[in-house]
Amino acid sequence: MRDKNGFGTVVKQTARISADGVVGSRGFFLGVHRTFSRVCLNGAAALCTTVLVAAVAVAPVLADTLADIKEAGVVKFGVKADVKPWAYVDSSGKPIGFEIDMAREIAKQLGAEAEFTTVTSANRIQYLEQGKIEIVLATMSDTAKRRKVVKMIEPHYFGDATNILAPAGTKFENWSDLMDSVLCGVQGAFYNKPIAQEFNAEVKAFKGPPEAIAALKQTQCQAFIYSDQILRIQQETEADLKDYVVALEPRDTDLWAIAVNLGTEDESLANALSEAIAALHKSGKMLEMAKGHGLGGNPFLRAEANK
Repeated sequence: MRDKNGFGTVVKQTARISADGVVGSRGFFLGVHRTFSRVCLNGAAALCTTVLVAAVAVAPVLADTLADIKEAGVVKFGVKADVKPWAYVDSSGKPIGFEIDMAREIAKQLGAEAEFTTVTSANRIQYLEQGKIEIVLATMSDTAKRRKVVKMIEPHYFGDATNILAPAGTKFENWSDLMDSVLCGVQGAFYNKPIAQEFNAEVKAFKGPPEAIAALKQTQCQAFIYSDQILRIQQETEADLKDYVVALEPRDTDLWAIAVNLGTEDESLANALSEAIAALHKSGKMLEMAKGHGLGGNPFLRAEANK
């Protein structure tokens, strides 16, 4: 409720700013500054100090994330556990893969050890927002929609596209053949919705690739839509997929990025990560690590190494 000095407006707007999850960020302090400036101009100076102190008291102290990482000696990565050869686990449960090697190299450049938490396409951003991890490194495409909720780090570290895995002898020869089809997919994949809309297809989204592939084998869908390079690697290396093909010309080329929290003024971690990725590309180390996992032919990585 607004009183004659506008005090009710201050409380309501401050509460809204806090609820929006931007306390401690530039948005919070800018909003408070504008609100209180207006109230003070309306003659409520006696209330300004009291309410401003209360508002600032609920704002958390901004952490220097990079400094905290260096002090702790540990950097927390969110990684996949089911996407071979990017990130998966060996027979002993140890995380391995291209992205795991990459995480360890980045951690080394940050002066810390890499700590891994398993994430999925559906929960990786949520884990970042909840503070369970500090960096997402989990086959994540850089999209405009995701940039609204996380900070994508450039340069990108990998390039891929979209394709389908289908039984050999499939009717799918062109993308238009997907019209009115039933597809398996992975929860959180950015192409699920546009493909469904463009081709009037039903996309059944599963937790991860293993579940989607299992559903495909059980004929719950006609094809599995996912990242082109991932599908090709799995089809080539997994014996139980010998009767399946990556059926179409890849489309919708996309670039992968690592991500950190968006709602912080501290750019030290983002800047350090950007420098680390650029150095890995320039030195050829990124391509070298990729070759160790059968990804050396990736056009994006080869182009980055030759810049």
